[in-house]
Amino acid sequence: MASVNEEKRKDTPSPAKHVDSVNHEEIEDTALLAIHIAGLCMKEDKADVTFVVEQERIPAHRVILAARSEYFQALLYGGLEETKQTEIALQVPLQPFQYLLRYIYSGSMSLKDMKDEDILDTLGLAIQYGFPSVEKAIINYLSLHVSVGNVCAILDAGRLFDLADLLAVCDEFVDRNALAVLRHETFQNLTFESLCRLLDRDQFDAPEVDIFLAVHKWYQAKEDAGADQYKKIYDKVRFPLMSHNELVTVVRPTGVLQSDQLLNIVAEKETLYKLRNRGVVPGENVVKDKIVWSQLYDGRIRCADVVLKKAHVINKIEVCYKMKSADNVVYCVDVSLDGECWHRLAALNHNKPTEVVHFRAREVRYIEVTTSDKYEDIDSIKAMLHMKQKKKKWHSTSD
Repeated sequence: MASVNEEKRKDTPSPAKHVDSVNHEEIEDTALLAIHIAGLCMKEDKADVTFVVEQERIPAHRVILAARSEYFQALLYGGLEETKQTEIALQVPLQPFQYLLRYIYSGSMSLKDMKDEDILDTLGLAIQYGFPSVEKAIINYLSLHVSVGNVCAILDAGRLFDLADLLAVCDEFVDRNALAVLRHETFQNLTFESLCRLLDRDQFDAPEVDIFLAVHKWYQAKEDAGADQYKKIYDKVRFPLMSHNELVTVVRPTGVLQSDQLLNIVAEKETLYKLRNRGVVPGENVVKDKIVWSQLYDGRIRCADVVLKKAHVINKIEVCYKMKSADNVVYCVDVSLDGECWHRLAALNHNKPTEVVHFRAREVRYIEVTTSDKYEDIDSIKAMLHMKQKKKKWHSTSD
C-alpha cells in the first residue's frame, strides 16, 4: 500500500517555485478591441445611420460617432431633426470625410499617403467636428511640408480657419521665396482675401513689377471678379516703387492706369522717404553679409565694403568700431545704388565706439567706409530705415 501512495505522490505536480511573468489578474485585449471596432468602419453590419456624401451612401454607427465627437453627439442624439433620420445628407468632400471616419473608428490616419488638398479638407472637417488632436497633427505636418506648390492653398486654409501658427509659417516661407511663389501657377488660386493680406505685408519682399504682373494675371483669371475687387487689388500694388522704365514698358501697355495716374505716380516717386517699401522693417538691420576689406593708393586708404542682397531704402548707417580711437580719425561713408555712381553721406571724425550717420531716405545697395588710418578696425556696419516717432500731444483739462 505504501508503494502505491509513493507512486501517486510522484505523479502529482509540486507547486511552482517561480511566478509566471504573465499577469493572471488582468485581461488586456484593447488592441483586439481596436481591431474589431475599426473593422466596423463603413460596414453595413449593425449600422443604424447612413450618411449621403456626394451621392455615395456611407453606413455608420451612431454610438461610436457620438462617443468620439460632441458634434455627432448633438447631431445624432441631441433632439435635432437628424436624430430621427436614418439617412443624413452632408455637404462635405467625400474622400476627406472617409479619412476622418476611419480615424474615428481606428484612431489612426496616415497623412503622408494623402494629397495636399485632401489634407486641407480633412483639417476643415477636424475643426468642424471637434477633433483637436487631428487639427494639431495636421497643422504640424503642413508646417514641415510647406512648398512653393502648396503654400497658397495652405495660406488660404490658415486665413479661413484663423490658424495663427500656420499663417506665421506660410508668411515666413513666402517672404523667403517671394518671387518663386509669384511665378507659380497656384498663385492664381489664391482667394481675394488672402491676396489682399499678402500684398499688405511690408515683409513680402519681391520686385514690385513682378508683383504687378502676378496680380494682373490673377485678376484676368478671375471671371467673377467685379469692379470693386479690381480697384482694391490694383490699389495694393505699390507702383511708385517701380522704375520709370517699368512703368512705361510694363504697366502702361496693360491699360490698368490712365495717363494722369502715371504722372501722379512719377511725381510720388520723388518723395521716396514717404513710400511704403517692401522687405524693409523699420529699425531692422538690412546688412547680412560680412565686411570685405580692400586697399587703395598703395595701401594708404583702407576700404570696408558691404554689398546688400538687393537695393533697400535706408536713411541711417551705423559704423561700429572694435575700440575707441585715441585720436580723431577721419573716415568717409559713401553709398551707391549700382556700384558706379557714388554719393558721399559724411566725412566725420571717429571719436566714439559707434558713429551714426543720418541722411534722407534713398535706395542703396553698396556701402563703403574709407579711412586713411591703417590701424582702424571696423567691427560691423549696420544700415536701416529709421522711422521717427511722432511726439504725443498732451492735453490738460481744468476743473
